[in-house]
Amino acid sequence: MSSLIVVNRIPRLAQEAHRLVLGRVPDGRFESERMVTEKVLAVQGGMVAANLEGMRISVEIATRMAFGDVHSASNAVASAPMRIARAAAEPTHRTVADNARRLSGS
Repeated sequence: MSSLIVVNRIPRLAQEAHRLVLGRVPDGRFESERMVTEKVLAVQGGMVAANLEGMRISVEIATRMAFGDVHSASNAVASAPMRIARAAAEPTHRTVADNARRLSGS
């Protein structure tokens, strides 16, 4: 879905860049700046969420190992990559869903 949004916006961004080169303020510049800012913030949010989830997992594993629950600790280790990936993707998913609602007028 996000790739389609980007593909649809490339011509608009190119047109805006051309107008900037000519010294004119392009129509829709605010929306383009908002689009880029939202993407950067979503990536940053994903990085923070992934790091927080990694710390949670570390504490969970250490706690389980401290109490001798090796089986649960190994399960936490095995599930760690997927948990971190989900946490990292969530802010981007929310941003894309919000964008789709805003741009479709829903």
